[in-house]
Amino acid sequence: MIAHIRSLLYMLSLNQDECEVYCREKRLKVYRLRGGFVRWIGFHSLMHHILIPLLWCNQYLSGKRLTIVSDCHKKSSHPIIYCPTHIGGVDIEMSFLAIQVPCWLVLGDPRELYRSIDGFLLQANGVILMDVSFKEDRIAAKAQMKDLLNKGGNLLLFPEGVQNISPNALVNPLFPGAVDLAIECNADIVPIALCRASNRYYANIGENISYEGCDHEEKYKLTEELRNKIATLKWEIIESIPGIRRRDVKEASYEEFLQEVFSLDATYTWTMDDIKSGIFRPKGVTDPDEVFDFMNRISPGLQNAFLFSKADGCSK
Repeated sequence: MIAHIRSLLYMLSLNQDECEVYCREKRLKVYRLRGGFVRWIGFHSLMHHILIPLLWCNQYLSGKRLTIVSDCHKKSSHPIIYCPTHIGGVDIEMSFLAIQVPCWLVLGDPRELYRSIDGFLLQANGVILMDVSFKEDRIAAKAQMKDLLNKGGNLLLFPEGVQNISPNALVNPLFPGAVDLAIECNADIVPIALCRASNRYYANIGENISYEGCDHEEKYKLTEELRNKIATLKWEIIESIPGIRRRDVKEASYEEFLQEVFSLDATYTWTMDDIKSGIFRPKGVTDPDEVFDFMNRISPGLQNAFLFSKADGCSK
């Protein structure tokens, strides 16, 4: 206990960058000493049940309301990996409230949580932290996830990796890690779609997906199938809430959406570049912005005027 207090006091004396390095090295020191071993699973499950009513009270007092559109998942003899979408701001809290089952959160780049009350509460609930830009930290976190699942624990893992700030994609491309874990640990995956409209939040929980008998070589195909299921769940939410007419959508709506995402949480330090660099990029798929990026670097002239033509090429 004294060692933990000393570590906390030292951490509080560091600046943000130093704190991130210190916490990462502390995690890796534990991993090198005892591998991915996790403990006190029963204690963390008890703390989860204590924290959930506090979450409900906090959301109610802050004016946020959660609606469960549908919940098709079932209890299983297998461990479960819950895979929700990102919505910005309170996606972790809303996921816990929707699931209502003890599970450890998997959190990449936890820069905002090292010295916060939220971080302390997540530690009590059960959390696996990693800095995704460091390979050994990713390896250590995966070892912990496997140990937890093999001991019958559940995970809450956001397979998009980062916030979805696309103006048209329902779900970002998914990292294959969740499916890879499910195959290796004989775990079910429960897809969850989350949506937000101002202070109204919506969750749509899908059926358990079993990967028993699947091969790791199929993980990319299975991950794309998982993405399709999550997108379907999200579309069902959209169909269940009051619609909006296209003519009522303002030209500045997307910019307002981005501004809202980045201002939902005062401690949120991610930037647009952070999010873009953190999106999973499947092989053979190129972002339209990258395809046409050259247009921003050329000077119009007679030799390249055809690049700026609005003709569709079929009128010739």
